[in-house]
Amino acid sequence: MSKIAKSAQGEQCSLRLECCNFNSETTIWAHISLGFNSGMGMKPLDLHGCYACSSCHDALDGRMSYQVDYRDVLRAMIESQQKLMKKGLIANA
Repeated sequence: MSKIAKSAQGEQCSLRLECCNFNSETTIWAHISLGFNSGMGMKPLDLHGCYACSSCHDALDGRMSYQVDYRDVLRAMIESQQKLMKKGLIANA
């Protein structure tokens, strides 16, 4: 497990979709796949992700019937990357 993935432990969900359970015990680092950055047996880079509770992660990955607004996903990714910078896990270029 990467340092970025490990950093999700105890974090609040950054997606906060309507289905959010707001339970930081279920938060993981959710990879954001838009079709062009992943494929069979491939995951997107860790940088392309966000902190997501189990409910928001299910919605993001299509395991739940929910129309995801990708403006929310972009907001969550930016918010999560800012947290990663504060933790020293990525650099501000």
